[in-house]
Amino acid sequence: MKDRSSLTRRQLHALPFLISNPNIELAAKLSGVSAKQMFDWLNQPAFRQELENRKNEAVNQAVDRLKATASKACDTLIGLLDHAESESVRHKVAIDLLNMTLKYMEFKDVEQRIRKLEDTITE
Repeated sequence: MKDRSSLTRRQLHALPFLISNPNIELAAKLSGVSAKQMFDWLNQPAFRQELENRKNEAVNQAVDRLKATASKACDTLIGLLDHAESESVRHKVAIDLLNMTLKYMEFKDVEQRIRKLEDTITE
């Protein structure tokens, strides 16, 4: 199996187009590679793995950006809750904040239950 270093320059060139376009045919056209060639590459484990790695990296970067702005977003919502002139805006923000809090609490509960199960299994 090829590793990343053995991918061709054309393959490496095509990867960003696959990540940023909604379908393979469009990615092929924009990258200057035939769709047939693109599908052939997608059948190669090393190419597929590199594509998956790059997609994951793109998602991780986006999540990092969201995390960095989460506090600002929270401040904005609280500001709207406290100071919006419209009663309907304050109502919508209140519901959103409550829903987000409940989802977080549910997530933490599920996470705790999974940890307990994993601890039970490993004992």
